[in-house]
Amino acid sequence: MTDNRNLDHLVKYDCNFDEAMQRIAQTNPNEVIKLVETADDVNSIDSLIDKFEDAGHDDGDNDKRWLARDLQSLLGYTKWDKFEQVIERSMTACANAGHLVNNHFQKVFPQTGKNPKGGRPARDFQLDRYACYLIAQNASSSMKQVAFAQTYFAIQTRRQELADHEGVNFDQLSENQKRLYLRNQVVAENKRLMSAAKASGVKLGPDFGKFNNKGYQGLYGGRGKQEIQEYKGLSSKANILDHMGSTELAANLFRITQTEEKLRSKNIVGKENACNAHYEVGLKVRQTMQELSGILPEDLPVAEDVKKIARQERKQQRMRTVEPQNRIEQPLAAPEKRQPVEIDLTKDLWKYALLAMSVQPNGEITTHALISALPEYIALSDEHLATNESRKDSKFSQIVRNLKSHKTSKSNFIYQGYAKATKGGFKITRRGIEFVLSYFAE
Repeated sequence: MTDNRNLDHLVKYDCNFDEAMQRIAQTNPNEVIKLVETADDVNSIDSLIDKFEDAGHDDGDNDKRWLARDLQSLLGYTKWDKFEQVIERSMTACANAGHLVNNHFQKVFPQTGKNPKGGRPARDFQLDRYACYLIAQNASSSMKQVAFAQTYFAIQTRRQELADHEGVNFDQLSENQKRLYLRNQVVAENKRLMSAAKASGVKLGPDFGKFNNKGYQGLYGGRGKQEIQEYKGLSSKANILDHMGSTELAANLFRITQTEEKLRSKNIVGKENACNAHYEVGLKVRQTMQELSGILPEDLPVAEDVKKIARQERKQQRMRTVEPQNRIEQPLAAPEKRQPVEIDLTKDLWKYALLAMSVQPNGEITTHALISALPEYIALSDEHLATNESRKDSKFSQIVRNLKSHKTSKSNFIYQGYAKATKGGFKITRRGIEFVLSYFAE
């Protein structure tokens, strides 16, 4: 496969790019813009959206379910036996992804649709959005309806997950809030992607670097991480994800989630196959962007470092704590749950380590427990979470351990009296408690 493909001469469509790509995180069917070059109303995006939504039946849980025979017609399949093969492949993909098939594909025999010659009603399946998404992914993408449905159901499935599990109203967020939210989502979803890649055979550090670069190359027209930095005028030390606006982050989030799903559902084995899959998904997202707006990800504006935005946000929204306690033995109340914040690990990690200690009985915590607790408060990059093969430990874990191993340094929080080193961990001091109450006060 050739990575450096020329993707800059595709047919352009007239569409607001922000609306097209931000719906990856939060969308509404009415936000999808009709393609300009559409001769046949049957194949127009607006028409297909209406038909998809009209064909669905309310499931009583603020979403819809579809009958497979209705979906068959919408996707352009004329023969049930051919479409049933697609359903069977989709059910296999569902199982391979670790989901219970019956939760998404329910076999039914509706009273409508009886065999006109008599006998048992025709077999059908009741499908949720995820099942429709899998069917679209396993159908023939050479069919125009299928190609559209692959993007549509992926976006809608992601939207439903956000609404169900995180309660995020994306439309009400400011641009900075969207960036912070999506950046944290990218970190979380990259963990899942790295896990899926490892299961596919991507084992060593250099392999993960190549795997990540393949996704970028697909999405950015053959450009890897270094080429993207140079193209956008960023330094070689800059994390390109930290300088993306919400639209570009949304495109990368789509790339990440769809690659993870493809690796698991298609049961892809072998590091080269995994790399190719990542490239292909990135390429497809790029083509979608080109078709919808003509704007490519590398040409989107460079944004202010999201870490600066996070620091500003943190100053405005400090985590709440209770009134000062008389005794260290009585832990502080756990702070109100918020989105993990971006911090400078070198300068600020000790502050959040103190926060984690302050809510523990007797103000004491083991190093292992601290490593597990800190991601609830702070957002971590892919680089910090990656496993160091020589140490069998992540870079972040080593940074936390250094809080103790560097205790004789004059800049260390233990040396300065905010905490004590204990056997196997740390214990906050009264000075540390006072710092937490001051620093994390509203």
